[in-house]
Amino acid sequence: MVMQVGGALSTQMRYAGARSEIVVRANERLDSIMATPFDSVAAGTTLDTLTVQGWRYQRTVTIIAITAVLARVEVELVAIDSVGPSHAVTSYTSAVW
Repeated sequence: MVMQVGGALSTQMRYAGARSEIVVRANERLDSIMATPFDSVAAGTTLDTLTVQGWRYQRTVTIIAITAVLARVEVELVAIDSVGPSHAVTSYTSAVW
């Protein structure tokens, strides 16, 4: 029984570590977009793949123009093999008024 608990704890620790890293990766990408001048931010969707603690993730970045001076930015990381945590973050960016 102790071995089973140890294995489960190890799995939970790996899962927590991966979750922390994907949160950081999503927020880093979001921060990068937010730091870009608004007139250089183009609406659309981009995809890339990254590996976090041995798990492959697809990162989807979607920028939606709401008005001429406001855009919604969505960053989502989803495990490709349906293993591991996922995370999404949304924010808004705007032109200087």
